[in-house]
Amino acid sequence: MNDDELIEQMLQIFAKVASTGQRIPVEIIQGLNRILTYRLEQGGQPNAPAPQIPAGSDLLWILSGGNRDAFINYLHTIPDPALNALSRNPIELNRTINQLSQQITMPHGEVQQGIPKADLQSSNVYGFSYNPRDKHLYVRFNSGSVYEYNGVPAQVFKIFASGAVPAKTTGQNQWGKWWKGKIPSLGAAFYNMIREGGFPYQKVA
Repeated sequence: MNDDELIEQMLQIFAKVASTGQRIPVEIIQGLNRILTYRLEQGGQPNAPAPQIPAGSDLLWILSGGNRDAFINYLHTIPDPALNALSRNPIELNRTINQLSQQITMPHGEVQQGIPKADLQSSNVYGFSYNPRDKHLYVRFNSGSVYEYNGVPAQVFKIFASGAVPAKTTGQNQWGKWWKGKIPSLGAAFYNMIREGGFPYQKVA
């Protein structure tokens, strides 16, 4: 068995595991991406036509801010069978992510009222800034209001900033959509970690 045949068998095994509905760890997905890259570098199907991007995946890529892990989480949780299936197919998932990263340029550097826009799109939170020395957190909402929260520990800020709390409801407004179980979710993380955290706050704008 040559190297190319061995790599092909590895890909088939991972694809079979994914087809059972089990989640593939991100580390394995990244490893598969390296394997696919290796195959192309070694001449494996360099002229294969690029597959079409699954419907809706471009919107989730933008919603994730171009963050691979956030994109995969959205594929797992969004109520769409086709996108759920994509999350369980590591080969197609990597192809889709590679295409999206090449075709869609994520905007960065936008600032409003001194607050940089968050990488993760949110229907509630525009962005935030945090000073770990004095533990002051400034949050700008999509409505334009800015609040200062005092005494926010760095660990709490990290949970909020990564949106590491799933949404509890489903709905939409003029700034976006959310669904129950959506993670990352800046809005849910803000409500659970900051608003419900009891930190002193004041409106500053």
